[in-house]
Amino acid sequence: MSQPEHKPGTQSEQERQTATPSAGSLLDSVFCEGGPMPTASIRLRAFAFLLDFILISAVASIIIWKVALPQSHPAAFSELTEWTEAAIDWYGARAANPEAPFPEPSPNLARALALANELQMLTIWLYFALGEAFFGGSSLGKRICRIRSVSTVTLGAPPLMAGIVRGGLKTLTLYLFFPLAMIATLAALFFNKRRQMGHDLMSRTVVIDEKFVNTSHPT
Repeated sequence: MSQPEHKPGTQSEQERQTATPSAGSLLDSVFCEGGPMPTASIRLRAFAFLLDFILISAVASIIIWKVALPQSHPAAFSELTEWTEAAIDWYGARAANPEAPFPEPSPNLARALALANELQMLTIWLYFALGEAFFGGSSLGKRICRIRSVSTVTLGAPPLMAGIVRGGLKTLTLYLFFPLAMIATLAALFFNKRRQMGHDLMSRTVVIDEKFVNTSHPT
């Protein structure tokens, strides 16, 4: 049988596929050290997150204990004070009476604390989701550190759904599945070149360092 004629100057389908870089390799070339959109270091991301967490925790605590709980559980703060004092007394007397049971919160206080935890989760989720979707993939901590999230699809600010998913996964990692979820999301760093954590991969985002982007591409 005669072999199919291969004209000079043309490429077979297999050769064209080999010559065409994949979407993953193109993204790796964009989000890399020396690339047009270098990824932020994990240390810088951790510092930005710490700043955000301190800020939003303080704001959430004021909203919860000064506004929300006084409406639904008026005696919650005084009961919390009494329970804290009882816990301190238990700790101080532990050496003399090691078998003494730890003081349990009252049913009303337990419900108030559960509500406070849920409200804090919701506040943190909204903070990160709205920042990602409506403030250019940024937050106060990220702005201080000059980093931001971008979509790996559009290379622009994450869309609304990506912001909701990213903020939600980050919040659930901290509150519901800690520390296993934190270990899993950190482990994702070892399986990609773009320093994407678990919530980055799920929301199709990357955190970039704006300092090097501006240096490489001055405006």
